[in-house]
Amino acid sequence: MSYKERSIWVSLAITVYIWVNYFSQIYISAADGSLTVEIVKGLLLEVIIMTLTLEIALQIVLAIIDNKDANYADDERDKLITLLGSKYAYYVLSFTAVTAVIHLLFPVLTSSLSSNLNLPNEYAVIHIIIFGALVAEVTKFAVQAFYYRKGF
Repeated sequence: MSYKERSIWVSLAITVYIWVNYFSQIYISAADGSLTVEIVKGLLLEVIIMTLTLEIALQIVLAIIDNKDANYADDERDKLITLLGSKYAYYVLSFTAVTAVIHLLFPVLTSSLSSNLNLPNEYAVIHIIIFGALVAEVTKFAVQAFYYRKGF
């Protein structure tokens, strides 16, 4: 397994772990009826700090373990795999942007989301965008990992 592929797997694992934790805490707070704007802001700050800390620490560990390959520039295969991952992530992100606009234009269609969260409408839109960006990022990493495993 190459350094680049290990880095993708680590980033995928970190992303999934942190955001599953975030959305489960949002769900638990919403189910309890204790979800407030302050809780959401605190959870988002926690996600940012955890993501930065874990990504930096684990990328350093990967670079120490595989220091020979860490400084190699991307070859043509790496660039093509990155491009494919970005292509599919773009589709997901575009769908998310359309979904956020539909939510803003037709709030009746997604009224259950806003009422279940018990937050201002802006926070529902933010969560639609965050969820879409998360799915796009996971899609990008998953596609890249698939093509590294498949052997381009």
